[in-house]
Amino acid sequence: MRTGYVLIAIVICLGTVRSYGADSTQYVLELQAQVEQRQLWLHQDWIKLLHYKPLKRKLLPRQHKTYSSFVDDNIFFLSDNGSTDPRAELTATLDSLFQPGHSGDEHAQCRFPARLNWLSKHLAIDRSKLPQLNCKLYKEWSEMVQANSVMLIFPAHHLNSPSSMFGHTLLRLDPVVATDRGEQQSSDWLSYGVNFGANVPASDNSMLYAYRGLTGGYPGQFIVEPYFKKIQTYNRIENRDIWEYPLNLSPQETERLVTHLWELKDINFDYFFFTENCSYRLLELLEIARPSAELTDEFIMSAIPIDTIRAIKHGGFMAASAYRPALATKLKHQLAELPRRLHPLVGSLRENLEPTTEQNFQILPENQQYQVLNTAYQALRYQQTKKARDQQAAKQSLALLEKLSKYPIQDPQIISPPTSPEKGHQSKRLGIRIGRDDDRNYSELEFRMAYHSLLDNSYGFLPGAQINMGNGALRRYDDGSVKLERLDVVDIVSLTPKNTFFDQLSWRVYGGLERVDTAQGRPLATHVTGGGGYAFDLNNTTLFALLMGRLEHNRDFDVVAEIALGPQLGWLYSTRMGNGLITASGLEFSGGEQRLEFKLEQNIVLDVNHALRLSAGRRWFEADSATELSLGYHFFFR
Repeated sequence: MRTGYVLIAIVICLGTVRSYGADSTQYVLELQAQVEQRQLWLHQDWIKLLHYKPLKRKLLPRQHKTYSSFVDDNIFFLSDNGSTDPRAELTATLDSLFQPGHSGDEHAQCRFPARLNWLSKHLAIDRSKLPQLNCKLYKEWSEMVQANSVMLIFPAHHLNSPSSMFGHTLLRLDPVVATDRGEQQSSDWLSYGVNFGANVPASDNSMLYAYRGLTGGYPGQFIVEPYFKKIQTYNRIENRDIWEYPLNLSPQETERLVTHLWELKDINFDYFFFTENCSYRLLELLEIARPSAELTDEFIMSAIPIDTIRAIKHGGFMAASAYRPALATKLKHQLAELPRRLHPLVGSLRENLEPTTEQNFQILPENQQYQVLNTAYQALRYQQTKKARDQQAAKQSLALLEKLSKYPIQDPQIISPPTSPEKGHQSKRLGIRIGRDDDRNYSELEFRMAYHSLLDNSYGFLPGAQINMGNGALRRYDDGSVKLERLDVVDIVSLTPKNTFFDQLSWRVYGGLERVDTAQGRPLATHVTGGGGYAFDLNNTTLFALLMGRLEHNRDFDVVAEIALGPQLGWLYSTRMGNGLITASGLEFSGGEQRLEFKLEQNIVLDVNHALRLSAGRRWFEADSATELSLGYHFFFR
C-alpha cells in the first residue's frame, strides 16, 4: 500500500517538480511522496495557515471536502488553484522552496517563512539541501519587530465613528528591552500594533462606508505599525478608553504568529463589517499561533469585537486585564475630584490668566491650586486634540506649565478602572413579552442580533450609548393573528452630557419597519428617523432634548412618503434594580397628521444575562389615543 502511494506521488510530482539538480530533484520527490502518503494537505495547521474554509462540510467526507480561502489575493498563492486546492498549494510550496535562489527576496523561502517552518517540522526537511539565501527584507523586518510577548488590545466604543461603534480589537507585539542595570522590561513605546481593517478611500463618506462595509466592497489588510501611533489615535484623538489583555502565548507560538504576519504583508482579504472583520481575522491569527485552538467556528453570522474577546478568554489565552483611560476620562475624573464651585475657575484658567482669575485662584489652599492648574492644563489639551495648532492655546499651555512647575510634584491621581467590557451582558438578545394594547391582549417574541440598549444592564458598557442592530418583534393577538410589530435595521443613540468642558452633540438615528397609528388602523411603515440635540447631567441622571426628523411611507398616506419634524424629550436614570427611561415625543407630518407619545420603561436586572422589562405608554394620533402596558423577559446570549 505504501509503495502504491509513493508511485502515485512520483507520477504526480514529475509534472510539477522543476530542475534543481539530480540530488535535489530526488529529495523533493521523496518529500512529496510523504505528503501524498500522509495526506498532509488536510492537516488542520495547513488549512489554517492558508486561511481555508471548508465548503459543504456536512455533505462530503473529509478527504473530498472542497475549500475556499479567505485570502482574496493571487500573490499569496504559489499554485494557480491555490485559493481552492490545499493539495495543489502544498505541492507548489514544496516545489518552490527548493528552486534556485537567484530571485532573492521574492523566493518562496523569503516570502513564506511560516510555511517553511511548518513543512520542516512535519517532513523533517534537511535545510542544508535548501538553496542558501539572504532574505534581506525579511531579516530587517524581523529585527524591527522583535516580539517577546503579545497583548490583545480593545479600544472601547466610539459612536461618532461608524467603523468603530462596536469597539475594535488589535494585537500589540511587545519586545524586551535591557535597562542600564541589566534588567529586562517591556516597553509599549517600542511595541508594534497589528491591525486588520478595511482599505477605505478618503473620499468615501459614512453612508458609502456602511454600504460597502456590509457588502464586502472593500479589501482588508493587516497593518503592522508602531503602537504609539495607535495610542495617539484611539486614546488621545478619539478619546476612547483602551483595555489591554496579556496573552499567554509561548515563545514558539509568538514566533509562529509573527512569521505568518510577514507572509500577510500587503495581502488583501475580503472585508465584511459584521463577519470577516478586524476581530475575526485576529481569531484566525491566534489559531495559527496555537493550532489546537478553535476560536472562529462559532462566529458565522457576526463577529462583534467584545464577543471575540470573550471567546479568546474562554479559549484559555488570557486571565488578566489592564486599563488605559482616555484623555477625556482623565479630565472627567479630575473634575469630579474638584468641588463644583471651582469648575468655572478651571474654565477661566484654561482660557486666560487675567487679574480677576488670578485673584480667585490665589485665595485657594496650595493643594487645590495645584489641582485647579493641572485640571485647567488637561482641559486645554483635551480642547486642542482635534484642532490645528493654535498659537494662543500653545501660549496658554506654556503659561500653565510654568505655574505648575512652582509647586511640588504630586503623585498622579489613580483612576479606578470600571468594569471590564467582557464582563457585561452577551450581545444577542431573545425576549418574550405579554401586554395589552388598548383593548387587545397580545404576546410577543423579540430577537436582537446586537448589541446594547440604554435600558439594558449597563455593567461593563458605556453610559448613554445604544447600538441595536437587527432588532425585531413578532406579535400575536388574542384573535390568533400574527403580525410583525417592528424590525429595526439600526438604532443608535449617543447621549453625551454637555457642560463647560464637553460640548458634544447628542444624537439618535434609527430606521426600518414599525407599526404606526393612523385613523384607518396600525399599518406597517417604512421609515428613516434621526436627529440631534443636547444632553445634561442632573445628579448622575441624564436629561436630553433632541430635534427629530423622519421620512416615512405607509399605505394610509395619500402620497408615497411624508416628512415629519418634532421634539423628543427624555430622562435616563439608574436605580439599584436597573435603568429607567421616560420619554415624551411628538411629530407633525407634511400632510398635517400629528402624533404624540409618552412612555415609561423600567429594566429590572435579575442577573448579568437576565432581565425583566416593564413598560407603560400612551399614544395620541388624529382624534384618538391608545394605552399600552407590558411585561417582558430578556435573555442575553452569544
